[in-house]
Amino acid sequence: MAFVGVLIGIIIALVVGVSLVPVIVDQVNSLDTEVTPSSVLNLANLLPIIFIAVVIVGAVGFLSRQKV
Repeated sequence: MAFVGVLIGIIIALVVGVSLVPVIVDQVNSLDTEVTPSSVLNLANLLPIIFIAVVIVGAVGFLSRQKV
């Protein structure tokens, strides 16, 4: 039964993490493109994808460290 609790915790963390993606997208869209270098803009466009990857890797790492 402890494993179910761990899975519920991970699902809650994933939902919260994914719900923050619009905030990151808004921040990327609010960058001043006139003064920001193109390399920074290209990396900023990848931030939502990187954020999702970090949330998923964190959930997998948390699950692998839990003792069932």
